[in-house]
Amino acid sequence: MTRGLTRLLPFVLWLLAVVPSPARGQSWIAAAKRVRVASLDSTLPAISLERWLAELSGRPPSAIKWEVNDCGEGGDGRQAPTCVEAILTFAGDTTAHLSLAVADVEGKRMRQPGIWDLSVGAGYSFTGFKTLREWALQVRSHR
Repeated sequence: MTRGLTRLLPFVLWLLAVVPSPARGQSWIAAAKRVRVASLDSTLPAISLERWLAELSGRPPSAIKWEVNDCGEGGDGRQAPTCVEAILTFAGDTTAHLSLAVADVEGKRMRQPGIWDLSVGAGYSFTGFKTLREWALQVRSHR
């Protein structure tokens, strides 16, 4: 029994280091919500990301789902930064996803979060976008 636990210990320690605690995750989400959109794209307004997403989608801020994840990369065993993802749900099964990198691969908070991924999907089909402005136009069309 002790031998099995000894073998499991490195995995448990890795898991504790990689998976954010609920408090840390909430802290990253709160910080992401406050990011000024103009800091992500200088042609967009200098308002908080949360407010901008609500205005863009035509939904209240409470309708935006926020989650912390591994920027979609860690499932294959590689190290990945930590992202906060904002998910907007529209009619049918259409969703818009904005992933903001908030911490590096060691879990250290980035001074300036940055866009990691932008997509809009229907069912299992997703379209990626290179710029926040292009993504916003697509999101606006689903209001």
